[in-house]
Amino acid sequence: MKRILHCLGPWMAMTAVAYGQARDADVLYTYFDDAPVHGSRVADECWVPIDQLSRFGWHVDVRADLAEIKAEGIEFSLQVRTVSGHTSLPLRAAMSKLGGTTEWIVNTDTLQVLSELSSVKIESGKIRVNSPLLIKPRPFVLTGPDRIVIDYIGAKLGPKTTQTLEGGVRLTQYKPNVVRLVLQTSGVPDISKVPSDPTKSSELELAEAGTEEPQAKPPKVETYQTKADPLGSTVIQGSPQFLPLAIDHEDNQSARLSIKLTGLKGQAQIRKPDPQTLEITLPGVFLDLAPEFKLATETVTLTRATRTATGTLVSLYLVRPLGAEVSTAGQTVSIQLIKPNVGDGRLLGKVIVVDPGHGGADGGAKEAGFHEKDLTLPIAKLVAARLAEAGATVIMTRKTDIFIPLTTRADIANTSHADFFVSCHINDSGGPRNMSGTITFHHKGNEICRVLAECIQHEIAKVSGIPNKGVWSDGKIYPQSGFSVLRNTKMAGVLIEFGFIDNAQDRKRMVTDQFQEAVAKAVVQGIKVYLGDAKAN
Repeated sequence: MKRILHCLGPWMAMTAVAYGQARDADVLYTYFDDAPVHGSRVADECWVPIDQLSRFGWHVDVRADLAEIKAEGIEFSLQVRTVSGHTSLPLRAAMSKLGGTTEWIVNTDTLQVLSELSSVKIESGKIRVNSPLLIKPRPFVLTGPDRIVIDYIGAKLGPKTTQTLEGGVRLTQYKPNVVRLVLQTSGVPDISKVPSDPTKSSELELAEAGTEEPQAKPPKVETYQTKADPLGSTVIQGSPQFLPLAIDHEDNQSARLSIKLTGLKGQAQIRKPDPQTLEITLPGVFLDLAPEFKLATETVTLTRATRTATGTLVSLYLVRPLGAEVSTAGQTVSIQLIKPNVGDGRLLGKVIVVDPGHGGADGGAKEAGFHEKDLTLPIAKLVAARLAEAGATVIMTRKTDIFIPLTTRADIANTSHADFFVSCHINDSGGPRNMSGTITFHHKGNEICRVLAECIQHEIAKVSGIPNKGVWSDGKIYPQSGFSVLRNTKMAGVLIEFGFIDNAQDRKRMVTDQFQEAVAKAVVQGIKVYLGDAKAN
């Protein structure tokens, strides 16, 4: 399908990965969680480019295929390999030498690296905490009743953690990457001597409030008062406030959340790194989630708030792919989560129309003796075959090289009462021949179709071996109308551009059986992810 795209701005390049071997991954490393480090997932290992490891204070010297590493105060060696075009280290293998723990967050390609505390000992007025990796203590004070709280960021409790605690002390896994220690006190204590620099071993001698020598300039103490709201979230009264994230309404179609703030500078921004993760940036706001925070909904499985250099990043991990809209009105941020109707949540029994683009006298895009119609048909047939194997009822708009009008293609889907519509195409830049990559389109303004497009594109990007251009609205190409087949179909539908026929590297890849089989399976997997019918990683 010919598109005039060169006016839309420069393309972002992505290094190709070997088919069936690697897919994009993120790493949340101990207390360095303001933004993830990017790597590649190969089976259950996470390969991280060595130039990104300096962020954690690692020093890596590579000679041939062997890396000499200095990290966390330990020196060791590991084999390196080229993954997705980068010289990379196996991070999970490195953690086995450093004593850290790693875990893939369920249903994502995000690796969480944490330090399982070796020991926590509190006796005779002293706190001693030991950890195999550097962790970051964050002390503060709560009132009503008075207590001192120390959050150890990047830490976890585990079977190897030995605990020696005195009465009035509570030690919990407050967040997946935060261990919280709470001590009841008489009066507001002085926390100026509580260490806040990253450490592996900390020792603090506690003193009752008022027993220290008077100071010329008493340290500023952060105090908070907590009050539970009727919905089960926690609202903090006082200054500064914790992040007042709450759910306002929920039904079978949607859930509405809000954050009422002060100090917000500009509009909140939304990003979806994957179909089941929603990230909201709050510029100018520097807040944490409240103690014991729990959002009163099963739609969101996990919530995190991370301070960045410019504000707060709120991450919502969704139970399944949902549509999302974020709006800002003054100092209030509203988050609308839209729930697709997925029936029984299974691909089995669904009716899906697969539409091979062009055909007959309409050859579509062409280059070097190849025609779009001759590539879309075998890919669409493979998509149809894999869907049928999964138990879906499949209807193809054409099975041979014949011309089918655009309105007829939509009519076939509508009269069949299909659950999904998938149109297969091959792109053409109409100009520069350096444009490359896959795009999945949805109809403009249709959030449900956007969710389906995100799920399918995310899976295609893992296996295509060519750049991932992402998910686009068809209004980006035709601002007034969008694409006919998406505008006129009544069910969730997408139009997939599998690559650019006038790009030599894309074309070389797309004509292979390996590519066509891989992307066909990815389309099916994407629909399963949308339905909630996909197996977890």
